[in-house]
Amino acid sequence: MNLNFRIERKKCMKAKILIIDDSGDFRAQVKDYLKMHDPAIEIFEASTAEMGVAKASCVRPDIVLMDIHLPHGNGLEATRHIKEENPDCDVIVLTMLDVEAFRQAAKNVAVTDFIGKSEIYERLMPSIERCLDRKTIKGGGNYEKK
Repeated sequence: MNLNFRIERKKCMKAKILIIDDSGDFRAQVKDYLKMHDPAIEIFEASTAEMGVAKASCVRPDIVLMDIHLPHGNGLEATRHIKEENPDCDVIVLTMLDVEAFRQAAKNVAVTDFIGKSEIYERLMPSIERCLDRKTIKGGGNYEKK
């Protein structure tokens, strides 16, 4: 894709990202990081699996950034519920538990990417860009999957 077209296309799109993590400090850190890269991103937050599923139902985010261990459920089960209702939503797991068993469980619920929290600054934005590049603009400047 032509770089100038890609830049122009991004200017008119507003990605919706939902951060589901029980740590308010971590959510704030990720939110600041995302806003630093793209001030137009709409960011929503939830601190429990239950709240995350409910918020995803209302907001219909393009991408969910999901922790695995959450109060009132776990992130992988929440992912399953979110993907059932909104199959076009990409889910990126952000976790301290970079263990093969969790990676496999994440694949089983169609997680788009699995990133250790220690790798966020290297891997998160490229992963988000890949997700958004696979989507097209729908009415209102939001994304939908191609």
